Amino acid sequence: MFKRQIISNLKDWKESVPHKPLVLRGARQVGKTTLVEQFSSEFENYLYFNLELISDRTLLESDIPLFQLLPLLFAQKNKPRVQGDTLIFIDEIQNSPRVVAKLRYFYEELPDLYLIAAGSLLENVVGIHASFPVGRVDYLPVRPCSFCEFLSATGHDGLFDFFKTPAYTVPLHKEIMGLFNQYCLVGGMPEVVQDFSENQDFVSIALIP
Repeated sequence: MFKRQIISNLKDWKESVPHKPLVLRGARQVGKTTLVEQFSSEFENYLYFNLELISDRTLLESDIPLFQLLPLLFAQKNKPRVQGDTLIFIDEIQNSPRVVAKLRYFYEELPDLYLIAAGSLLENVVGIHASFPVGRVDYLPVRPCSFCEFLSATGHDGLFDFFKTPAYTVPLHKEIMGLFNQYCLVGGMPEVVQDFSENQDFVSIALIP
């Protein structure tokens, strides 16, 4: 999968002091899960939990104190904890208002831990079935791929420098417009962009669910 520009925002969050739990907001299929999977390479320890799974949800909803819960999280995923930074990713968090409420305690009791949460249709959940802790979490919107990301995915990174000086794009106007027309047809969903970058086939992307 190609690199997303929003990775730089995640790196800024990692370097911020203090770093609050980060909630990724965005529509389905914009690449939230894949984005965090890529970003996880910045950490020595990485744990992924999906709250659509009963086993993951049950453990995170338990009343076990967080400092005792953390070793159990590693044990459940059958991963040893090595020295270094730890990132925990809680996906589909909208399935558990109780875990949403618990985010504040991760911030207060385990400030050295890095935690990212994501879910779909969060706007329909917040304030109705769950309430994110005010002042205890940060938010980052995740949107479909931009035109620049499309160019990167399709191997046209060399055009980036020309965008910095619009006058230089005149000789390349026809090529750039051709690529932009492709972008309009393909759209910005990362899975579709990835498929098109590999196959250059407009027909196959129409079959992606």
